[in-house]
Amino acid sequence: MTVKLLIPALAAGLLVAGCVYLPFGTLPRVVTGAVANGAVSLQLDAEIASGGFQTQAVVQPYLASDIQVLELRLLKVSGNPASETPVNDALGNPIVIDVPQAKLDQPVNFTKLHANTTYRIKAKAFFDTGKTQPISVDASSSVDVPITQEDRPTLARIKVQLADKTFDAQGSTGIDVASGSLVPAGTETMTQ
Repeated sequence: MTVKLLIPALAAGLLVAGCVYLPFGTLPRVVTGAVANGAVSLQLDAEIASGGFQTQAVVQPYLASDIQVLELRLLKVSGNPASETPVNDALGNPIVIDVPQAKLDQPVNFTKLHANTTYRIKAKAFFDTGKTQPISVDASSSVDVPITQEDRPTLARIKVQLADKTFDAQGSTGIDVASGSLVPAGTETMTQ
């Protein structure tokens, strides 16, 4: 009898322990670095800049519509020269937010940040949901945001520079060699 009551109680306990509440409309987080346990917020908008280099009209640059996932990684900037360290959540995981293509036009919020701290957000755009095909320029897709003692969220914009598509063209040509002829270049005289 006790065993029959114990099994449903354990199952219910495991079910409750395994559930995670996410408010409607929030993005799941995967997180790392200095622990985010402050009281300040950052609201970030992404601005997508398509790759501009193209050699022919048939080569289309990457566009915002090509992005399947935009990865935003939160880092803390400190020291001189500046060094960056990953920011972690309470569980010790790096703070990385994956924004799906359908939500690229919506702001992303980073919360529990520390005041009087400079944060760096690095963005990386991917052509596939498995994040194996990056299509952004890493060096041009980051922003440093100083957070001050404010009651309202700090607003920032990150420009995500998409990579240029490589142009791969091939061509072939034929060589036609025509027979030559003997043509005198000047006058010749013979004397006896």
